[in-house]
Amino acid sequence: EFKSQTELAQFLLKIAKHADEIHHHPDCKIHKGFQLEITLFTHDKNEITQSDHELAEYIESVYKI
Repeated sequence: EFKSQTELAQFLLKIAKHADEIHHHPDCKIHKGFQLEITLFTHDKNEITQSDHELAEYIESVYKI
């Protein structure tokens, strides 16, 4: 949960840029304007992979709110 939509958007942009760099994209949903839900799953392998774990670690390192 974020304090503003701008804060949420800035965070999501960091995640999106990194996801583009590593060619591994999470599913993201915005709820009530201030809540972000990120789902990590490798759809083409139909399982959670090392790439998902690595992206999760990156997301946790960026989330400092």
